[in-house]
Amino acid sequence: MELEVTWKRAVRVWWAYLWRNIIAVIVAMILGGIAGFFIGFILGIMGASVQTVQYITAPIGGIIGLLISIVPMKMILAKDYGEFRLVLLQKNPTEQSPDNTN
Repeated sequence: MELEVTWKRAVRVWWAYLWRNIIAVIVAMILGGIAGFFIGFILGIMGASVQTVQYITAPIGGIIGLLISIVPMKMILAKDYGEFRLVLLQKNPTEQSPDNTN
């Protein structure tokens, strides 16, 4: 049965996503820092300027952040919120979806 979208329910889902996303951001920062260090070190040995290293490592850090950002969203799907849970429903249950991956 479909429930009404209330502020209380929205806040519960938002909070579930927010704290997981904060952890994901911290992990992304750590991984980006490690990747940036190694890339910067190698480029520094090759004689690249600091500005060149920044131009190369900044997009890599952004990509790492984007890739990690999906993890909290996947974690909150199908989570039990007491009176409800988030699920994905097929719009037309008689048709078989072409994408049956997890």
